[in-house]
Amino acid sequence: MEIASGLIKLRQGFDSNVEYWQQTMSTRIDEVMQSLQAEGVQIESWFKVKIEGDDYLIWYMRAESIERAVEVFQQSSKDIDKFHFEVLSQITAPDGFINAEPLLDFHH
Repeated sequence: MEIASGLIKLRQGFDSNVEYWQQTMSTRIDEVMQSLQAEGVQIESWFKVKIEGDDYLIWYMRAESIERAVEVFQQSSKDIDKFHFEVLSQITAPDGFINAEPLLDFHH
């Protein structure tokens, strides 16, 4: 298993878009789970945090292959994947994608 994580700095004034994204993804869980399975993703988690007045999303993923998971997602024709990509594109600040360097990941 491989892991990846990062921060996404959010554009100011897009709180309602983040809420809409969260609600939509939560109510379409069957589609989300099918997509994760196709991508080989075991865990995908999202958190919202405020740092020095700016809002960020923190994401974490564990997958068989991160590269393959990203490739499958980017090539997906599934409506839920298109929705996810479109909303993230709208709410992400310019140069707002920050990768995190994995250091430790414990699981049993």
